[in-house]
Amino acid sequence: MRRAFFLTLLLPLLTVCSDTSRNAKEETSELPFVSYVSEPQPRGGQCNDSVDVTAPVIVNGFGFNHSNTRNQASLIDSTNVDTLALNYRYAPAAANEKRGAPAVTAQVIYLTSGRQLVALNRLSGCEYWSFTTPDSGSNFRSGSILLVEANESAPAVVYAADFNGYVYAIDAATGSALWQQFVGTISYLHFVTGGMQYHAGKLFVPVSSKEVLATVAIPGACCISHGMVVALAADSGELLWQFHTTGEAVETVLPGERVGPNGAPVWTTPTLDIKRNALYIGTGQNYTEPATATSDAIISLDMDSGKVNWIFQARENDTWNGNCSNPASLRCSVPPGHDFDFGAAPILLDDGDTLVAGDKGGVVYSIHAATGALNWANKVSEGSTLGGIHWGMAVDQTRVYVAATDFSIDKSSGGLADLIPGARPGIYALDLATGAIDWEIHPTHMFEGLETPSLYSASLSVSNDLLFAGSLDGVVKAFDTRDGTEKWSLDTAVTFTDINGVSGNGGTIDSVGVVVAGDGLLVNSGYSTFQGVDGRYQAGAGNALLVLELPR
Repeated sequence: MRRAFFLTLLLPLLTVCSDTSRNAKEETSELPFVSYVSEPQPRGGQCNDSVDVTAPVIVNGFGFNHSNTRNQASLIDSTNVDTLALNYRYAPAAANEKRGAPAVTAQVIYLTSGRQLVALNRLSGCEYWSFTTPDSGSNFRSGSILLVEANESAPAVVYAADFNGYVYAIDAATGSALWQQFVGTISYLHFVTGGMQYHAGKLFVPVSSKEVLATVAIPGACCISHGMVVALAADSGELLWQFHTTGEAVETVLPGERVGPNGAPVWTTPTLDIKRNALYIGTGQNYTEPATATSDAIISLDMDSGKVNWIFQARENDTWNGNCSNPASLRCSVPPGHDFDFGAAPILLDDGDTLVAGDKGGVVYSIHAATGALNWANKVSEGSTLGGIHWGMAVDQTRVYVAATDFSIDKSSGGLADLIPGARPGIYALDLATGAIDWEIHPTHMFEGLETPSLYSASLSVSNDLLFAGSLDGVVKAFDTRDGTEKWSLDTAVTFTDINGVSGNGGTIDSVGVVVAGDGLLVNSGYSTFQGVDGRYQAGAGNALLVLELPR
């Protein structure tokens, strides 16, 4: 027999959604996961039933939609957020960080941990299947999962990409590999950190380059790799087209030390504009000279061919690599740039005509989607190598919500990080029409008896009248979108025993941040890279996925 999990939940929860939110009551009441029924499953261990690929999708991809709005319909708002409770924690034993965004249906959470892609029951935490990357592959790291539902000619598929530049297509029902494809051009130098997007049989993959830091240890000149966007046939992995952000590095700038052009990596999830048949990407800086017009830019591409529609370059001549932290290095351009790239995905607003984007220089831009013309720009923070605006922003109907860290590091040594001079870390709410700051907040926490700025590097999320943010010190908070008032918080940086009896701990929250999933939240806690001074700002490594839910 099948049993409804939500029968005791529906009526009270469907009446609490805010009239002032993006997702009105009538929209929330139609969320398809609410009426889904499924057989109860064991807590942890192996599931007794099979994956139901017809279960309604709740949330999918890094930006939650084609537009990367980071705005997700849910049952959670300011009237009930304080009733969120921990359902379970999942802590893979072999992982020391949790980064990529999961895909979630009414039945299943698809997630990555280290080299594994796992399907868990959303409500009970039992496991349906797991997939491990082959010897040629690597950790999934920051790459987010994309779920494509079944159609008359293809099964439901989950797509994920790893640190060695391989894309995997995995049968969503069984965990069996359907195909894998290397999307770089230079083995071990290209990889995927942003999420993929899907439309009309095509899979759009952002490709980045490890050389921005790897060149510190790799012999020879910097640098020979550059960013790309690759379009694959979703059913086979066949290459359809490639867009290269620069030409091949053939010009010798300084023999044995610097070559170019290079860099302009694509760190972020592409944004799809179905109306214009366009996709938008953000790029990073060039690693050395010669600088190109495609670095630190928002670029519009034709989805069918990869042809450039327009380029909006935020700043010129930003040439920087990890060697620039060493003043004596000849692998750094003179003068060095700032590493002020677009690490955050551009957002296409509901008007269909406007993009907003934020860079690590601390600037938010409003751009005309058809032409690339600048509408307005507002510099909210000083900017730094770790943001400025790092992983992502979120929007509702009236505002763009921006997290700025002004946090920097000696990346060449992996040394301790700290705030830059003049830092203005915080969360800013900007008017979408004008760019004016409607409100700003500067949360703090206590460290060794001292009030210390809380740093928000991870992507923000919006649902109804709430803004969700996870900080580097491991605390998740919900703020009122109207004025930034804190409504709820939870410290995830704790030790625990997970649902399977595995010891785990939470830590720094970065990358995807908080994922809003219907009647709950999913939080990755633990990030092993770039430690803060004495632990002052960052909680450090961890292996925790927290699954929170409203009372059922």
